[in-house]
Amino acid sequence: MLYTIFKPVINFRIREDMDQAFVNQVQRINLLYLVISPMLLIAASWGLSQGNYSILLINGITFLILVTSFFLFPAAHKTNLSATILSAICGLLVLLSFTFNNGLYGSILVAFYLLYPFASVIIVESRKMLFPLILGLLTLAINYFPLGMPGVHLEGYNALVFFIAYAIVLLVSMYIDRGNMQYLAQTKEAKERYEAQVQEKDAFISRLSHGLRTSLSNIQLINNLVHDGRLSSEQKELLETLRASTNSLIEHVNNIVEIASPGNVDYKKSIVSFDLCKVIEEALGILDTSEADHPVNISKKGQLSHYLIGDPSLVRGLVVNTCKGLRRYLPEGKAIRLFIDNLQETASEVQIEFGFRFESPREKELFNYMDTLNRGGDISSSGLAVAHKLLREMESKLTIKNEGSDSLVSFCLDFTRDLTKVVQEESQSGQADETEESPVDLKDAEVLLVEDNDINQKIVILSLRKHVSKIDVAPNGKVALEMFGSKQYDLILMDIMMPVMDGITATKKIREIESTGGKHVPIIAITANALAGDRDNCLAAGVDEYIAKPFHTETLIEMMQNLLA
Repeated sequence: MLYTIFKPVINFRIREDMDQAFVNQVQRINLLYLVISPMLLIAASWGLSQGNYSILLINGITFLILVTSFFLFPAAHKTNLSATILSAICGLLVLLSFTFNNGLYGSILVAFYLLYPFASVIIVESRKMLFPLILGLLTLAINYFPLGMPGVHLEGYNALVFFIAYAIVLLVSMYIDRGNMQYLAQTKEAKERYEAQVQEKDAFISRLSHGLRTSLSNIQLINNLVHDGRLSSEQKELLETLRASTNSLIEHVNNIVEIASPGNVDYKKSIVSFDLCKVIEEALGILDTSEADHPVNISKKGQLSHYLIGDPSLVRGLVVNTCKGLRRYLPEGKAIRLFIDNLQETASEVQIEFGFRFESPREKELFNYMDTLNRGGDISSSGLAVAHKLLREMESKLTIKNEGSDSLVSFCLDFTRDLTKVVQEESQSGQADETEESPVDLKDAEVLLVEDNDINQKIVILSLRKHVSKIDVAPNGKVALEMFGSKQYDLILMDIMMPVMDGITATKKIREIESTGGKHVPIIAITANALAGDRDNCLAAGVDEYIAKPFHTETLIEMMQNLLA
């Protein structure tokens, strides 16, 4: 009950994305404000009632200084300054009580003296013992050289006991502070070590999955190549057994990687000029192909007349991962309403809010999960966790709030307006659609295969030779970019994990080149990366289709034909 009443004061200006250790320190400072302020107010009221205007004046002025400091220098923003002011005021009050004998009983004064070092240690971040040490030295000087001040004067044995006790408290406070700092350092080190172990495990699982899937894919494709009418029934039976065993092994591999917390393909930031509406449509297309039970409806609260300069892959990735993360909390058939709003716009800059509004019976569970994310308590690869990580790197964050029967999850991004490019009207885009390239027959298509493994290159080419007659090979993304710049290709088959330049980076650079006005070339990601989030990362980077190894040749051929049609 009391905590609920005082919670706004204790958590004053604390944000959800702040580090927990920092939050604890801010809460301690605010709590001390909350304890000292009423005591000063009570003391000032008592001085007024007793006609003791010196007590009224001292406590009243100190109360006003304390309240002003609380609001002008909030601990959440000015931690060191706020803690220093509070510690100095508390020390000064204790010293004045000792010097001028403002009516406090001796036992209460001693209690304040002995508590002060502890209070200073828990709120001040640096030079924690400075104020307690200064207070002790000044008190010692005033006690033996009072200069006529009507304060408390300890003599003989009482003075010896008091100052020895104060010195012991100082030493104990220093010991406690040192132990606390060591504990925090050990905790931080243990957390970093655990996160490193998790990342190492994820990398191992990813490498293991990639290697197994690549080998299994080769076995399956070779099986398809030799499985024809010239084989005897016994040979066909042996190949069927091999195929069944391969499929069984694939299932076991899936079970192994399912229990892991796989890392995600990192987004490599690129800055290009792009049409936000087109990027959002691409993101919605990715979502429609992945799960149609939860449609996403879009609305815009502002009109963007120009292209934006930023990272379109980041925007796609954020929209896709946020929607996929929210779908886990929605009943089947429930839609997500995505709105885009221009919050702040100048001649050259624009801040855009992306909001996701929905109704969910699991609202409380979602709020708890978002709180866990903001506290840094989840390092998994769920959609919301990925979006949260990307936004933190952009110095933004996911926020959630309740709006009546709806919940709203949103984030903001800043962009530069590209004044050299104007967004086309719908009629113009319609005309542009009419001038699109005519369909290309797969047999005549110019295909670029980007694959670093020689064996994989040969097997893919052998699998496609009956259907595709023109296939060029690039051993990595860098060579693929050079070949893309020197020759017009109709379709690209892109591996993801490659040396020199990986497939994600190569895809993004190809899309950057196309954004200057080039023809859109379909890209199919053919990869052994089949862990959670890999498909979404590939699609968000700009690939048109994704197929995980091992795969059936017929499935790949059908994808290629659909993209060329």
